[in-house]
Amino acid sequence: MPQPVLKDEETKPQAEPTQPPEDEKKLLAEAKNGDTEAFGKLVERYQRRVYTVIYRFVRNHTEADDLAQEAFIRAFRAIDRFDLRYPFSPWMYRIAINLTLNHLKKRRLPMVDADLERKPSANNPVSVLEQDETRRKIHAAIARLPLKLRQVLVLRVYEDWPYAQIAQVLVIPIGTVMSRLARARETVKEELKELL
Repeated sequence: MPQPVLKDEETKPQAEPTQPPEDEKKLLAEAKNGDTEAFGKLVERYQRRVYTVIYRFVRNHTEADDLAQEAFIRAFRAIDRFDLRYPFSPWMYRIAINLTLNHLKKRRLPMVDADLERKPSANNPVSVLEQDETRRKIHAAIARLPLKLRQVLVLRVYEDWPYAQIAQVLVIPIGTVMSRLARARETVKEELKELL
């Protein structure tokens, strides 16, 4: 199985929409006026994606559920400060990711990559053991990355977010996203050069 951490990719940043869709804008306006049902529709629209992003970091269903719920509670409490000129998703992801990163710092849990949980496809026991060992080495290399590099790597490689969205959510320039991603990949490649 090819390792997505090590793949080459196009470096052209993808544009993020600057205006929310009209139906979303309407729901946001209603939620800002205290309409919990409108906010509930936003939660339904984004809960799966928010949960998935959080799960990629914590790799625990219960923790991911709890953190996603807390992220939406925080978003609802702060919705009156939301600027309707912008899409909801980057703001919501920023809340969720900041909450998750703070949780990880408090608990000192490593962020891990999603492919570690996948079972090898080979039926050969030796091959299965080799694949498991490779996954453990990749996991360890990613877990040793500085937090700023890990978060960009997880969001770009495993969540397949465009650079512009990562930049918007993490509140950093696109160039910083690209350089952190390049440094993360280079560091992981260097640690895993015996596997290449």
